[in-house]
Amino acid sequence: MPPSPSLHRHLICLEAHDVSRIQAAQWCAALPADARVVWVGGRLPVAVEHVPLPQADSLLGRDLDALVFDAVDGLSADALGAASGAVRGGGVLLLILPASEGAPASLFLHRLRQQLHCADVPIMGPDAALPSWPVPKARSPHVPAEDPCLTEDQRDAVQALQTLTAGRTPTALVVMADRGRGKTAALGIAAARLMMASRPSGDGVHIGVTAPRLSALGPLFEQAVRLLPDAVERGPGWLRLGSSTLQYFPPDSIPEPVPGLMLVDEAAGIPVQWLNQWLEACLAAGCPMAFTGTVHGYEGGGRGFAVRFLRILAQRVPDTRHLHLETPARWAADDPLEALMARCLLLDAQAVPDASMAGARPEACGLKPWSRERLAGDEVLLREIFGLLTLAHYRTRPSDLQRMLDDPGLRVVTWVYQGRVAAVALVADEGELDAGLCRAVWQGERRPQGHFLPVSLMLYGGMPPEGGRLRYRRVVRIAVHPAAQGRGLGRALVQCLVEKAREDGIDLVGAGFGGTTSLLRFWSGQGFMPVRVGVKPEVSSGGWAVTVLQALTAEGQGMLDQVQAEFGRALPLLLSDPLRTMAPDLAASLFHGLDIPPLSREDRRVFAAFAHGRRVHEACLPALRAGVIRGLAGAAAPLEGAGTVERDALVMRVVQQRPWEEVARYLGVSGRKPVIAVLRRAVACLPVG
Repeated sequence: MPPSPSLHRHLICLEAHDVSRIQAAQWCAALPADARVVWVGGRLPVAVEHVPLPQADSLLGRDLDALVFDAVDGLSADALGAASGAVRGGGVLLLILPASEGAPASLFLHRLRQQLHCADVPIMGPDAALPSWPVPKARSPHVPAEDPCLTEDQRDAVQALQTLTAGRTPTALVVMADRGRGKTAALGIAAARLMMASRPSGDGVHIGVTAPRLSALGPLFEQAVRLLPDAVERGPGWLRLGSSTLQYFPPDSIPEPVPGLMLVDEAAGIPVQWLNQWLEACLAAGCPMAFTGTVHGYEGGGRGFAVRFLRILAQRVPDTRHLHLETPARWAADDPLEALMARCLLLDAQAVPDASMAGARPEACGLKPWSRERLAGDEVLLREIFGLLTLAHYRTRPSDLQRMLDDPGLRVVTWVYQGRVAAVALVADEGELDAGLCRAVWQGERRPQGHFLPVSLMLYGGMPPEGGRLRYRRVVRIAVHPAAQGRGLGRALVQCLVEKAREDGIDLVGAGFGGTTSLLRFWSGQGFMPVRVGVKPEVSSGGWAVTVLQALTAEGQGMLDQVQAEFGRALPLLLSDPLRTMAPDLAASLFHGLDIPPLSREDRRVFAAFAHGRRVHEACLPALRAGVIRGLAGAAAPLEGAGTVERDALVMRVVQQRPWEEVARYLGVSGRKPVIAVLRRAVACLPVG
């Protein structure tokens, strides 16, 4: 049966003051002795479990009776969202809000107080007596092992998961739900049942599971351990029952061989690039897979996951089955705390309907900048903007809402079509650092916040210290409504931002993003040049972080020339070492437009000799490498007179220096000799003049 109204969760709000923590500590002391209580943030004045504010997401998957969220020293939207979801049905959240008097004005906090007022939640002062435990503390009754499911939704999910291994279609399952619906526990129940069912035959079943972090899988392994009392725990996230195993794998580490069933929990919090790799590995191995996602999540946009990855999944596995869990398993269906947190943190924000964007084109739209005050006071506008960011961008979080309302250096600009938001950009001004700070940054002694472009380029991009004194404008985010994409809205928005920056005397406009060939093509088409690439894949996107710049003044152009020259000098070395696994199409795109010195007369002769089969590969290495780099910098995409196979061969073997066997496998040929044949054909098409 679903939770009853007695399992409503409750919220108590306390204004921060001299004795607020003492009040909260006394309140905790009055709770039942066996209550599961956690204090998040602040200085702990009571003997209960304490979790620092930056580690609040470690509570995901926990089941608490009471939680004190101490925001006396500052409120973190991400931490509040993650921590509040750990309170079970019938439990209570005690929120100590930062003091409103004598503190810098926070529009985010002001809006939060308004939402609390609208929900009739009083904010108590120092003289108020905190209410006792709001409802009788009643834990869920013991759940029998033969049917541990708490709701019909959860039972349906478990049944669907079990049928994945039956050898019939579909071979993929997607389970979407808000938090508290029991989807992670359903994975554990299904895994345990599959392991028990395989025990009599002795064949065993090997189940792999991945998630953004192992700690988020607590309910999965708790269910599996409870239902499998004879299982042996071989280590964190690893159970064995007879010849069957249940094992956690990090999301960026695909095992060989792939398990017989792959479970991907909280897929919206895993980079799409990594999800694609899991999908392809499972398809190649004939391994069924299940993906779960949170619709209104704290670690990333569930709708963004639905728009981006599920489109790919639909193409690769057309018969994928989809389930949506509606009924909460951990609290009541009409839980007031869930609804309030969704409103306060805009977890339920939606972009405007697709139909409203039917005629959205640049000439039909109006460019509109918005003040923070206007955003905080216009709930409809704020929801449209934040809903679009959540839909379009990976890992849009409550902290992004907090920054939009509280960061005076961040500005919001939109294209508006018939009164509705069609596209949005977030921009921030950076730079103008004093000479002493620039030297300290360049020497690695300081990293001032809010200056991503100059700081990262001084530290990692070869920019001299004086570069930090210039004025920068960074495009932090840009999003176009999916129903209006392909009509030039994004390009027109960037062009408007560049022109406004030119009018404001900005020296350099730039952006940083998880690199893909399409994104790099978009930015280069607007006059931006790549000047830096991260040497490790981003945790947030799974891609390589690329920084692009465009100069708007003579001084800015001089600095861009220096940075770009250093990038051109470093890129071949980076691609043969830390960037060796970068996709060849992206690696080739990074060369486009770089000023690479021309080949010597002798190098051109050797280059041509290799192309026509008159020189062996080893005798041409220096000229071949120099020629390929020169050719990629000036070649049309992918190569004039050739195709992606030739381009990929050049990048992987000549630039990245990957092993012959790896290149042959990627190209689908049998060995070194056919790879050389592809290389000769590619070199013949490459312009090196």
